[in-house]
Amino acid sequence: MKLSNRFLITILCSALSSLATAGTTSPYPYQSCFEIASKMHQVPVDLLLAVASVESAMNANARSNKNAHGIMQIQWPGTARHLGVKRLSELYNPCLNIELGARYLRELLDGSNGDVERALAAYNYGPGRISRSPVLPEGARGYANKVAIQQNRIGATTRVALKSLHTGNQVRFDSRRRAQGFADSLNSRISGASFDTQAAQDGGYLVLMAIKESGLSSTDVSTLQTLGWNDLGAQ
Repeated sequence: MKLSNRFLITILCSALSSLATAGTTSPYPYQSCFEIASKMHQVPVDLLLAVASVESAMNANARSNKNAHGIMQIQWPGTARHLGVKRLSELYNPCLNIELGARYLRELLDGSNGDVERALAAYNYGPGRISRSPVLPEGARGYANKVAIQQNRIGATTRVALKSLHTGNQVRFDSRRRAQGFADSLNSRISGASFDTQAAQDGGYLVLMAIKESGLSSTDVSTLQTLGWNDLGAQ
């Protein structure tokens, strides 16, 4: 199917700055970003929140002595390069880091036939080490158990669902870097369109989608609908 030549991406990626933000109804920082990443990669949002809690205590500036960075503790350069990250600084974009962690965890879940414990062990120890071990190392089992405990705690109080992300025809990002990071992520997933950023009049940044001559494929449409587009046929 072909859509109109150009329209604004209707996806919200506003990040919460801290657990103590006054007046917020979201109990976790960057919760909107966790929700979006969850829908993009079909990983339960409470699992993503649990991994972030265990990995970094939700600290977007965390760095480990094993050279893992950001809220989801993406290892540099190995895992980061595997996920297409070219600059270390990108790992300190919280929403991009969360998307990378969700994408990596989805890959590990697929590689372990949906075995969450083994996928988490691979996230912690590295997939190569886990694939060579028929029995999970004690440390990896302990890590998976910590995540499971956190997931149960989070799931008991917060089963967040992705709400409708439409806000008319424009959505703003506070940060140009965050907008560009999301545009780059979409460019790697949607074959029938290209994404770019544009400064908004209010000082924020918009992500724009330009439909290519070939039009969106059914897979593209399905992916975009997963992200909140429910009226693509009307464009």
